[in-house]
Amino acid sequence: MAALNSVNTLFFRIVFLLTISFFCFKDINVILENSYFQTFTDAMNLPSLTLSKYNAQLGLFGVLFAYLALLDFIPLLENNTMYFYSIVPVRMLLFFVFTTLSYMWESNLYLHNNSVFVYSFSEVWINFIIYSALREEKNNEVNQRSKFINEEFLTEDEPFESKKEHSEVLPVEEHSD
Repeated sequence: MAALNSVNTLFFRIVFLLTISFFCFKDINVILENSYFQTFTDAMNLPSLTLSKYNAQLGLFGVLFAYLALLDFIPLLENNTMYFYSIVPVRMLLFFVFTTLSYMWESNLYLHNNSVFVYSFSEVWINFIIYSALREEKNNEVNQRSKFINEEFLTEDEPFESKKEHSEVLPVEEHSD
């Protein structure tokens, strides 16, 4: 599972978000009319979202997706694993709620559409892989530390060595002052 370590999956998420950002600026219909996207939409019985190439909100969404990518890129460069230990479970929970709402709440077409569902589902999947990789790396680190500590206890010298050799007792001289 070395190919799916936390750094690689975080870079995958960053590239995923930057790709969505790029297509928001270029032409979002490349994503919306993708055959895999449409097949997933039909399989889940979700309404298809259609957007104009020149929709004004796409610029804002492009900036937001790029910003989300930047929010992961900077802590990744700093090797700030504590950030990812705390944010990934929260993100996974929130996107799971969005995925559930986008599928179940049929009267709200702002959430009940293929774009919200597929994006939220993708985020749940990616964050689950990141979370699994982080946990595996943390467990490996704990095992390495405990192995080092156990080896340290095993190789420690005895504090009181007993010598079986014959020792000579030296007389103590008294000093008179």
